[in-house]
Amino acid sequence: MNSRDRTSSPQSLCRLPLGSWIDTDGKLILVEKCVRTVPYGFLGVLFAVYMSQLGLDAFVIGIVLTVTVFTSAFYTFAISFIADRLGRRRTLIFFAFMDFVAGSLLFFSSEWWAPLLAGIVGNMTVGAGEVGPFLSIEQAILPKTCDTKRRTLAFSVYNLAGYASSSVGSLLAGLPQYVGSGPAAFRPLFFGYLISGLVGSLLYSRLSSAVEVEAARSVQSRSVLSRRSKPIVRKLSALFAVDAFGGGLIGQSIISYYFYERFALQLSSLGVVFSATQIVTAFSFLVAERVARKIGLLNTMVFSHIPSNIFLAAIPFAPSAAGAVTLLLCRHSLSQMDVPTRQSYLMAVVDESDRTAAAGFTNVSRSVSQSLSPSLAGYTIANLWIGFPLAAAGALKILYDLILYGSFRKVRPPEE
Repeated sequence: MNSRDRTSSPQSLCRLPLGSWIDTDGKLILVEKCVRTVPYGFLGVLFAVYMSQLGLDAFVIGIVLTVTVFTSAFYTFAISFIADRLGRRRTLIFFAFMDFVAGSLLFFSSEWWAPLLAGIVGNMTVGAGEVGPFLSIEQAILPKTCDTKRRTLAFSVYNLAGYASSSVGSLLAGLPQYVGSGPAAFRPLFFGYLISGLVGSLLYSRLSSAVEVEAARSVQSRSVLSRRSKPIVRKLSALFAVDAFGGGLIGQSIISYYFYERFALQLSSLGVVFSATQIVTAFSFLVAERVARKIGLLNTMVFSHIPSNIFLAAIPFAPSAAGAVTLLLCRHSLSQMDVPTRQSYLMAVVDESDRTAAAGFTNVSRSVSQSLSPSLAGYTIANLWIGFPLAAAGALKILYDLILYGSFRKVRPPEE
């Protein structure tokens, strides 16, 4: 029996030492998730503020954020077809090195084109959660690194590691105001982003051949998705696009800009606020795994998401920074519980050989849809109402939850 398909009872799994439920490849992925998301944490807070200090207005900032997300979507789309053939390990190393290049651009240049080019070359996350090729490939690998019964736990820990590290990065976002003034004050953090790309390349190089799919599967000429998986992936991709479009309206850079303009919060304060949201979110992942065991993956996705979006839509109506931050924290205590459950649900309802493509296509739909939103958010902030993106995102995301539940309430993972 393959060690990747352990069938130990839940009781015996509970008696295993900490960390023995996931293999070395899984642990390397978790470590790299931490290394990668510390810079993503501070970039999500300060990227829009940094561009404003370069002299760019809200609409242009929205365009740059759109380009950043769109190119990430393009990379994700490309790897859906070629990552299994080129090799998952090799593909991950390449994209980690591209983060090194993007960090170098930001570190060495203060020209207006540097953030734009960095967004095109790299895979930086400027929203509340990670998107891009790393996520799709790692999402396909993780189920192979642990027992089936621990699949949702693996995704919960994976996302917890990312958000906890991102919270550290958010705290670091206040560093520039203590270093100096102007764009040069941001360089120490951009240097950290540069280094994270190099470390990521090294960690990925240590992954074993077990992360790859069988050679026969990667070269065969049949459809990218099997007949059974294709309709499921199509429907989920369309629904995830609706959710992501709403999410793109309130990416972390947009919310950071909202608090910066509406309540005049400085980077140090913003760093504390978003660090707190990341910590609250991180702990919610472990709760999500426990809740999913009791009520199911889909129910956890929907019934945690709806109240979180009510909190989101209420933020623009808060009269003070304290009230708005409180609503933001309430929102983040629930808003990402659907992430590990969504990833686990998708990997469970498609064939194992379809996992990379399924993760790629659904993440592409999310990224492409999300890429359109920042420009719209920037336009509405500049020309309509500064709170419009938050209210609109809350309403749109509630609509997504209702349609998702109606469409998939009868599609259950095998273990349910």
